[in-house]
Amino acid sequence: ALIRYAFEQSAGRPVILACASMGGMICSGISRDREIVHYLGGIALLGAPADAGFGSTPAAALRLPLYITHGSADSVYAAEDQLAVYHALHASGYPVSLTLFRTGSHGTPIRMIDWRKVLNVLLAGG
Repeated sequence: ALIRYAFEQSAGRPVILACASMGGMICSGISRDREIVHYLGGIALLGAPADAGFGSTPAAALRLPLYITHGSADSVYAAEDQLAVYHALHASGYPVSLTLFRTGSHGTPIRMIDWRKVLNVLLAGG
């Protein structure tokens, strides 16, 4: 309901969903909701758990741009898992972008994300 409300209030401007850390599970769930994904213009994941099944979601079917940020030294969610998702999506031509913070810990993406860059990439379609 909140995403639909934001969409209705946006006067046609895109709604970007951003999820950090364990909140990434919320983005994963929403990416599987056939109704709600139509209200989104893109998804950003900040230090979130990898979703190996993202490529088969309704969000992926709509080719919603995805931006992933992760710390290479994240001790909560392994960077390698998120990199595997990125590489698989990228290899398939999916509109996905990645910023990997070298030696960054779990909270680094939340503190260091360049929102201007992320929003510009997502609004440009990935």
